[in-house]
Amino acid sequence: MDSIKVKEEITVFLEANLESPGHFLVQVNVGFGKVQEGRIQVLMDSDTGITIAECAAYSRKLGKFLDDGDYFSLPYHLEVASPGLDFPLSSGRQFLKNIGRKLVLDLKDGTKVEGKLLNWQTDSLDLEIEEKQKGRKTSLKTLAFQSVDILKAKVTVSFK
Repeated sequence: MDSIKVKEEITVFLEANLESPGHFLVQVNVGFGKVQEGRIQVLMDSDTGITIAECAAYSRKLGKFLDDGDYFSLPYHLEVASPGLDFPLSSGRQFLKNIGRKLVLDLKDGTKVEGKLLNWQTDSLDLEIEEKQKGRKTSLKTLAFQSVDILKAKVTVSFK
């Protein structure tokens, strides 16, 4: 079975077996070929954050599903985890849960923009940007960005 088909079956299985309405699947990666044969990475999240114990429960459930389905001829490596801060936001639910946090946007025109996420909709988001002006205090400005213009969006952590 090819990696696309296995990925689709894993996705359908997990979405049908979510342990809580707040949980959601972020991404599934399935590796085939000499280097990645049998490597499965599943990223799960929750509207309020997902715990290690919850990831372990999904791992056990998915492992049984894969074993019963005989998807791999060789042993496989299964990793179920939450996306870290270095993982770009990819779903609407991730944007919604991060309203009020700072994001860095990589735009298609090559620029980077940092600001606080104020609002998210399917086709756009609003960021509050700090604008520094010579001889004046910093002012806040709200800018709208179209989703099609965004290459990558990541949550940024401030240690101030």
